[in-house]
Amino acid sequence: MNYLIFVSILWSFSFGIIKYGLEGVDSFFISFSRNLIAFSFFAGISLYNFKKFFFDYKLLCIGAIQFGLMYIFYIQSYQFLPAYLVATFTITTPIFIAISNKVLLKKDIPLAGIYAILLVLTGSFIMRYNVVNPFDYWKGFFLIQIANFFFAAGQILFKDWNEKNNNIDIIHNFSQLFLGASIVTSIFYISSSNSYDSLSNLNLITLFFLGFISSGLGFLLWNIGATKVSTEKLAISNNIIIPIAVINSYLIFGEQINLFSFLPGLLCFYIAYRIL
Repeated sequence: MNYLIFVSILWSFSFGIIKYGLEGVDSFFISFSRNLIAFSFFAGISLYNFKKFFFDYKLLCIGAIQFGLMYIFYIQSYQFLPAYLVATFTITTPIFIAISNKVLLKKDIPLAGIYAILLVLTGSFIMRYNVVNPFDYWKGFFLIQIANFFFAAGQILFKDWNEKNNNIDIIHNFSQLFLGASIVTSIFYISSSNSYDSLSNLNLITLFFLGFISSGLGFLLWNIGATKVSTEKLAISNNIIIPIAVINSYLIFGEQINLFSFLPGLLCFYIAYRIL
């Protein structure tokens, strides 16, 4: 659980960093760059101790789903929504975790887990505030929902893969996930006709931070953490990031926050963890 909490805190900064550090940069390029940077890092680890490397096409497919397709839709949503709404609209990820677990693995979630997931969804929804342009609002919302689905499915698939291959060293094989993700995002980037100005120093620093730290280190620790908790706690943990991201949006990036909606939502989070 500590892995998931740490990564949630780390990722909570990414929403504002993407929104304000990469403004005007092609979303497909951002998705491809993040995965390529992370792949380069983990490829070095795989080569350093190649004896522990074990090729498995399933890891490429999982990475293509969890990091590739998820990023394609997730990064696009920043064109239509402020950072706090992007964070808030990840509220449905626990639902997609439950659906993916049932459909992909043909398993059910205990009743207490369902209650906890509903409480987190309720709390996250309460935290949503302000009104944006209806067209942009709904377009951004649906882009996030598609991203949530791919991220949830990838987590469940990786968790299942790890249970069946717990003898394989994941650190020296994690490059395969980012290889799959890089292939998928490169296809979208190459086929895109979007253009943008040359990258500024801020853009470059932001991309390297997101690639090495948020994507590389973050996804490794998150997926390791996912293998150490139940499916219910994994579902709940996907929304730890929301209140932290909202606080960061207010304190660091200057976005407004309504404590009258934030605090009741936070209470729902606390109750959800108590009943698990």
